[in-house]
Amino acid sequence: MPRYLQIISADGHVETPPDTWTKYVPEKYRDRAPKLVKLDSGGEGWVVENRPMLNNGLNITGPKGLAPGADSSGIIMAGDSYWLPDGTPAPGAGIAEQRLREQDQDGIDAEILYPPIYVTRFIEGIRDKNVYLSMVRAYNTFLAQDFCSVAPDRLFGNAVVPVTGVDDAIAEMKRCKEMGIVSVSPHQFPNGGGSPTPEDDRFWGAALEMGMRLSPHGSIGDATSSEAARSGLTGFSDDRGMASFAAQALGAGRVSNTHFISQFIAHGVFDRLPKLQLYIAETNASWLPHALWFIDDTYKARRNWFGMTLKMLPSEYVKKHFYFSFIRDPMAMKLRDFLPVDNLMWGSDFPHSVGSFPNSQGWLDIIFEGVPADIRRKVLLETPARFLGLDVSKPITETPGVPAVAR
Repeated sequence: MPRYLQIISADGHVETPPDTWTKYVPEKYRDRAPKLVKLDSGGEGWVVENRPMLNNGLNITGPKGLAPGADSSGIIMAGDSYWLPDGTPAPGAGIAEQRLREQDQDGIDAEILYPPIYVTRFIEGIRDKNVYLSMVRAYNTFLAQDFCSVAPDRLFGNAVVPVTGVDDAIAEMKRCKEMGIVSVSPHQFPNGGGSPTPEDDRFWGAALEMGMRLSPHGSIGDATSSEAARSGLTGFSDDRGMASFAAQALGAGRVSNTHFISQFIAHGVFDRLPKLQLYIAETNASWLPHALWFIDDTYKARRNWFGMTLKMLPSEYVKKHFYFSFIRDPMAMKLRDFLPVDNLMWGSDFPHSVGSFPNSQGWLDIIFEGVPADIRRKVLLETPARFLGLDVSKPITETPGVPAVAR
């Protein structure tokens, strides 16, 4: 019996040992690729030039996900390894076929998959641009050819965007599109820095033209006050400086997400590119009613100070241009009358330490208790499917080696 999409986790991670993808690094650069070292305390650490060693344990906790109603006092979140004692890959650290079986175990049908934590900012320790770009390209090649290709209707990979400038970002995004990748995950603005610049529009426009989805994880850029100061807060000699000031004021005192959202709004990105949309994973959502009210209130109270007039209220830009996802956030659905519910998704964050695997179904029962079935279906299926452009009436790839089971 055919299987169809019913639950899409909009936030998972491909946590894989570096040698699974560094095989695609050109031979002349391979000795500068990330390496693992075995730790006396258990598990492994990543070593990259110009970076302190980092323990990977929290990123591959696998089946230790918190059970509904439990606390983490009895869970050890350090020393986890990519391999089980028998040498087989740990949960969340295996090949694509293993990942499909883990989806079945957790009661989900597909995932939007983010890069390993250390295949984004950590490899920026490699200061040689050509070497750094070879690492980005190698991971993205692995993601497209070795992983997502096994079940492209269940494994929706997010490619790494290089931080070496707009031209490199566009070129890699185009290459990923040609390989079948459906989304990219920028963690800086396309110019490579923490604040928008006019040249970024070329990247956003290229993404729209080629139909590439944009799925940052958590945020984009650097929302700290020091970055805001560097981007123009200390002097308003031009429109960009004032826009940076407006973004800082709108986002100040809220949560980190509101700063980079305010940057997009205050710098006029959506006025120039009205069809641009971004999905930000792992933000949770119960903070949104508070934040949306306050960014509107700040704009109304201070817009003369900013010297700018927006075409819409800030909250209206958010509702039109941003999607968000949550993990274990029951308050989000309790506040649904005050939330842009059409913009919400859910994710298990597997195999990270805050994730819900293998207890996602229990968490979903808690999160959606008393919630109408149509809203549950919207958050778990229809909204991520709409974002990805999926046809939910189309049968999906069966799990290799597992008999078809109708759900």
